[in-house]
Amino acid sequence: MTRSLFSLQRMVLASSLAALGAAAMAQTPPASPPPVDTPARHAREHARTDPAQRMERREARLKQELKLTAEQEPAWNQFTASMLPPGPPPERLDREAIRKMTTPQRIEHMRAMHAKRSAEMERRAEATLRLYSALTPEQQRVFDQRMAMGPRHGPHHHGMPSKPEPRG
Repeated sequence: MTRSLFSLQRMVLASSLAALGAAAMAQTPPASPPPVDTPARHAREHARTDPAQRMERREARLKQELKLTAEQEPAWNQFTASMLPPGPPPERLDREAIRKMTTPQRIEHMRAMHAKRSAEMERRAEATLRLYSALTPEQQRVFDQRMAMGPRHGPHHHGMPSKPEPRG
């Protein structure tokens, strides 16, 4: 008799726990809080937009802030054209192909890639200097302020501190 009473108590306890669990799961979930504008959220939204669209928006904002004249338009057009990639991205060698190269072949491959990147950087630098020399001193101040952290980051970029960190 004690054994059947103990068994009955276990069954009652198990069914009570199951009923409580089912009731807890049936409740509606709490309302999610409104999204907070955090750097991580900004990065996720930034990643969803097309890079070409982001570049166009940045260029449009800069052009509007500079208040360019008709005489400055050719330098502006050359500057914006220089920021575009020169063509489709180069095909990357796979790791196996690189492993099969001899050391001198790898060095030559790296030199060729370096020369190509350097030529692109030089083309962009020349176009930037040409635009800068066409700007008035006030426009140059605006350009300097906007480009101080590079063309991809404005003065309010979330990932960068506003002042340099002191070195210890």
